[in-house]
Amino acid sequence: MSTDTYEKTSGWVLFAITMFILAGILNAIYGLMMLFNSNWIVFTGSGAWLVDISTWGWITVIVAVIQFLAAWGISGGKTWGQITGIIIATIAAVNALFTISIYPVWGIVMLALAVLVIYGLTVHGDEVA
Repeated sequence: MSTDTYEKTSGWVLFAITMFILAGILNAIYGLMMLFNSNWIVFTGSGAWLVDISTWGWITVIVAVIQFLAAWGISGGKTWGQITGIIIATIAAVNALFTISIYPVWGIVMLALAVLVIYGLTVHGDEVA
């Protein structure tokens, strides 16, 4: 009779890894979209403004790369991955607070997901196999 022992990765940590991969994919697509379509016209009461959002597109692509790296680090049980994940999730929570007035449902959902990721990494981060 053989007994197999293995460490079980916490469901919260797997949730955090999955959310970082999903957010990285969505941010990469969104950032590339902003790079390929960088000129926007914004209409205000005093006229129309031509806005270039290519810088925000590059920032979004860089954040996507950091999210992929954080997911890779967390899945490998690296401390830097967990710290990076907590920092990125905190930035996502603050960003969600800014978008609640524009997109209320999206902002609340993103805020809740960011808080759950932070909880999973801080409370259950040591349970990574």
